[in-house]
Amino acid sequence: MNKMRYEVGKIVKTHGLKGEVVVKKTTDFERFQIDKELYIINNNQQLYLKIKKIREANKGLLVTFYNYEDINLIEKFRGCVLYTDEKPELAEDEYHYQDIIGKKVYNEEQVLIGEVSEIMEVPQGHILKIKTGDKTALIPFNDVFIVSVAETIVINQIEGLL
Repeated sequence: MNKMRYEVGKIVKTHGLKGEVVVKKTTDFERFQIDKELYIINNNQQLYLKIKKIREANKGLLVTFYNYEDINLIEKFRGCVLYTDEKPELAEDEYHYQDIIGKKVYNEEQVLIGEVSEIMEVPQGHILKIKTGDKTALIPFNDVFIVSVAETIVINQIEGLL
């Protein structure tokens, strides 16, 4: 049986010569812990990477994986997405990124606004990046702007927002 894959981050670039990489998190959940095993898909192969060291950085996390403590070994994984098979339990008003990205967004009159293309993390919370034809709109993901999330997302279209 195929397991569901959950994206947790992306290897953005290398950092230094000792195999450390910058990882941009794509989840709020604590998936990045020492000895935690994640995996990437590289050349159509699933490759497991076990976290040896981890620390916070300005643009994400700095992570070192066991057996890849050299820039020459880890460089080939730049741009790879990190996954886990573990789906955490969510509260009623929490969502997985992959459950939101791709959803159609409507206003309260059921007029199509666009589709969620990305979720951005900012200190104040999350922002939905909505592709609206040839433009992009940014909508805070909070109770003021989001009316409901189900098969589609309904937003409170405040004047001047779009």
